[in-house]
Amino acid sequence: MKRIALLLVLLIGVARFSTFNFQLSIGNCALAQVPYGYAPGEPQDADLSALGSGKNSFVQGMVRFDPTVDPALARMKGRNIRGVRCYLRADYRQARQSRSGILASTVKPDNIVRTQYTDLVAGWNDVMFDEPLEIGDEPIFLGVQVYETAGTPLPLMLYQPAVVPHACYVNLGKKSWEEYTDRGTLLVMALLDDDVAPLLARTAYAQNTTHPQTVAPDRDFQGGLYVHNFSTEVIQSIEIAMHGEGAESPTLRTIQLPSPIGAYGSTVVEASLRAGSTEGTSVDWTATVTQVNGEAAQAGRPGTTKLYVTYDDFQRTPFIEEFTSQRCIACPQMAYFLDKALEEYQGNYVYVSHHTGFQEDVFTTQPDREILYFFGGYENEYNPAIMYNRAILEGESQVIQGIRDMSPTPYLEALAKAYDMPAMAEVNIEKTGDEVRVYGRVARDLVGTPIYLSCYLVEDGISTKDYFQKGMDDDDAPADLKDVFRHNGIILHYFTQEAIGDLLSTNENGSYSITYPMVEKEGFGGTGRRLVAFVHKINKNDIRDNTVLNAAETSLGADGIETIQNSNFKIQNGTNAVYDLSGRHISVPSVSSAFSVLPKGIYIVNGKKVVR
Repeated sequence: MKRIALLLVLLIGVARFSTFNFQLSIGNCALAQVPYGYAPGEPQDADLSALGSGKNSFVQGMVRFDPTVDPALARMKGRNIRGVRCYLRADYRQARQSRSGILASTVKPDNIVRTQYTDLVAGWNDVMFDEPLEIGDEPIFLGVQVYETAGTPLPLMLYQPAVVPHACYVNLGKKSWEEYTDRGTLLVMALLDDDVAPLLARTAYAQNTTHPQTVAPDRDFQGGLYVHNFSTEVIQSIEIAMHGEGAESPTLRTIQLPSPIGAYGSTVVEASLRAGSTEGTSVDWTATVTQVNGEAAQAGRPGTTKLYVTYDDFQRTPFIEEFTSQRCIACPQMAYFLDKALEEYQGNYVYVSHHTGFQEDVFTTQPDREILYFFGGYENEYNPAIMYNRAILEGESQVIQGIRDMSPTPYLEALAKAYDMPAMAEVNIEKTGDEVRVYGRVARDLVGTPIYLSCYLVEDGISTKDYFQKGMDDDDAPADLKDVFRHNGIILHYFTQEAIGDLLSTNENGSYSITYPMVEKEGFGGTGRRLVAFVHKINKNDIRDNTVLNAAETSLGADGIETIQNSNFKIQNGTNAVYDLSGRHISVPSVSSAFSVLPKGIYIVNGKKVVR
């Protein structure tokens, strides 16, 4: 009977405690039910990037919560932060060694006032402090610490689409805290008592995702808007006040969300936004949520980002350069999955291959040799390798990238980043009679600075039956590699005086026009040729200062007859256009059905040559 009575007492106790919404997480009993922060509650893997040192060392990351810039936090003055919600890439069960746990600081990151050691797991972790931390007037930093090993590298995760100013701080190796300004939002949130929920009703955060990065002043632009819900209510629409730098007053705009945002949820929505009037490469743009579901919103933190605002709002065409060799065993597999990505990619691009970096072969030309400085010296050269716009893409640490996992995905992701880079020039190329003309304009703020022009005649579709390629019989090679692989992007001729590119002269408005005599050039029996031009910087002492400002190409037939200029092809003709090599439109029910009814030959589909 005593045991039964004791059991009843325990059950009644549990029932009472359940009314307080106890939450179990990693062995910690958590009172807090309200997560507060700027990161999404359910991030998608494609939107995340990993952060760490890549070696054996401590890694610490914190998010700054500042009542002076966040009105919602200011309303919560005197309330308690109970713990931290953090997201990790892998398990870190290091509590016994005092290595893994959560942190809290005030005023500045290194002024640590709370440390709670605990085992952490991959994904979200809710960890409570032994003693809560009261919200006051000073900034509070909340974060996580783990000991990274080479076997489980880069433990912290960041949400890339949203970069909250002055919010992300990282300390690698316990050496010094650094503010990260362009990598994304660290997945760390505050856990608060649920009695703060009324203070967050109708409170949301909106921020441009920095895509596109280049916009015209005093005009609308289509951009991504990251919207985060701080409350328990479902959000179906918001009104934002947009204030671009230089605008006399904010622009109000109501945005209907395609899908409602649930409690503490978030989304990215494409919206018509408006830029301010100030021109510059780093111009402030702020969004403040003024209404939620048609009712006045409680004040929340403004979302401020930087835009490149210019009248020279050029459309970017990504420039892809692959380093390869006939003797490179792994090169065909990179080419295979890159080709798959290019087939799937929905925009224009320009592709060139350089047969150098590992071993020279029959396709090697002087331009291939001239750009080897991107590898930083002979000892660092390797194949296969690839560059996009000759730039360090977001989330990367160098210009040259090696082969990635065996799928089109990493190449599609890189293409998207390359497309989002601001285009600093307009490039057009055409063949008229016996001449090749390259013309366009560079951004006005670059007039007078050293800019270079390169122009190539390029051949595609060269068969391996006549020009061998190693790696075709590799055990890991795709089953159809032999059938589809061709040598593409081969430079037959460069038109400039210098193989690496000629200094470009422009007028005071940035306009230029260069004419070259067309050449008769024996090729390698490929199925098509292109004229390629790109405007770029050259700085062998600073790899970061070599960006391709923009590129363009004109397709030629296998015999050199001009067909379709594709720099603006898809915009002018749509995505379901099929042409023959004479430029005649071919009527088909759909692109997908075209090759079941057309005779064998070469066609232009979405501005690109396709062999039937």
